[in-house]
Amino acid sequence: MRVRRAPVVTGALSVTELVSWGILYYAFAVFLAPMGDALGASAAQLAGAFSAGILVSAVAGVAVGRHLDRRGPRGLMTAGSVAGVLLVLAWSRVESLTGLYAVWLGIGVVMATVLYEPAFTVLAKHHPHPGDRRRAMTILTLVGALASFIFLPLSQLLVDAFGWRDALVALAVVLGVVTVPLHAFALGDPEEDVRVAAPVSAPAGDVLRSGGFWLLSAGFVLATAAAMAMMLHAIPFLVERGVSVGWAAFAVGLVGVSQIPGRLLFGPIAARLAPATASAAVFGLVAAGLAIVVAAPVGPLTVVGLVTLGAGNGMATLARATALADLYGTGAYGTIAGVAAAATTAARAGAPVLAALVAAATGYTVLLWLLVGLAGCAALLALRAGVTRRPAGRTAAPAAATTAPR
Repeated sequence: MRVRRAPVVTGALSVTELVSWGILYYAFAVFLAPMGDALGASAAQLAGAFSAGILVSAVAGVAVGRHLDRRGPRGLMTAGSVAGVLLVLAWSRVESLTGLYAVWLGIGVVMATVLYEPAFTVLAKHHPHPGDRRRAMTILTLVGALASFIFLPLSQLLVDAFGWRDALVALAVVLGVVTVPLHAFALGDPEEDVRVAAPVSAPAGDVLRSGGFWLLSAGFVLATAAAMAMMLHAIPFLVERGVSVGWAAFAVGLVGVSQIPGRLLFGPIAARLAPATASAAVFGLVAAGLAIVVAAPVGPLTVVGLVTLGAGNGMATLARATALADLYGTGAYGTIAGVAAAATTAARAGAPVLAALVAAATGYTVLLWLLVGLAGCAALLALRAGVTRRPAGRTAAPAAATTAPR
């Protein structure tokens, strides 16, 4: 086994993920207020366009994963970057809420082609050894974690200096200059870069019909829903318990920061545990963090709970990406991961709304205890997935056959 260009691919994707997440995902929050003034729309109406884009990315991700398994990443990810540039430019010129929604439906398709899921697929296929794969994915997500830190203030500076429309034009230029050439020239078909004798992979159809896959995927859906709902409602919950808005915002902000050490710790944990067991441990960490926040008096223990939640949330991104490759191989990784990611992405989009309805009916304390229960159920589902019989693997077809256009 010899990996020749894998470090180049890892480095290139780390940079493109940083820029793509920063511009296509995080920057939207900065543009809410000025867009609302220009378009005469409420924050809820504008946020609906963003949520619609996320849902579209979930659906499109299934087809994207299948394409990556069959034809490789270069053409698709390069086209996605080019389309992203054009759509951000179109975003800068929208004059109506309808136009904004149309642009963000397109950006949703772009997200499916350039964000974490396709990047994980590329890294899985370029790193046949589990340890190398975990390290590459850890590097990718550590760099990606800086996206909000860099692009939120950068976007605000551009808006203050040039207005929101010209700020988007500047961001489109950054997106094009950085991501298009890296996707076009650094990526290739994985078989060009990796020589490994007959890797064993489970066929996608067998995996998608297996109980273990759906148990594990359901665990990730529940854990994602719990973490996302908590992020939205933690500040009002803490304020309701008597702290200032500033203190609550600072404490909840630690969740994002804590994802970085969580991702650094995931590799040693995953190296010692079976994939499903490692996922269960991550979900247990999320449940423990939530339980500490809701049960402990507000103060230092609240911070401990939020840091624990953040670490578990950071690990969860890596846990899903690595568990699927470790359990089922990399031959059909794109197809399998695309289906798993679709359910998780839908949970990310829908959980905040459902949680708001529950909070309005029952109060924040009941909501948070329900979230603890969801994360605990996620851990149990992952453990159950670990004792469910996995689909048998089979020797991969020759590279020429698996990558030829169909």
